[in-house]
Amino acid sequence: MIRIVLSSFFGVHKRASHEADFANVNIVMLPFVAVILALMIGAAIFGFVHLVADFTSSRQGF
Repeated sequence: MIRIVLSSFFGVHKRASHEADFANVNIVMLPFVAVILALMIGAAIFGFVHLVADFTSSRQGF
């Protein structure tokens, strides 16, 4: 299910594997997995930006 969600986030998925994946997926759990992965990716980007911003702000000498 994680592979399905990540491939839909990035838009890379072949038609044959798309149909094969959705043949045996739990539709009820799919939105929950998508939201959790979106939050994790967002938190990773947020943390990386704050890490870079903190590093650059301390290098300016203020």
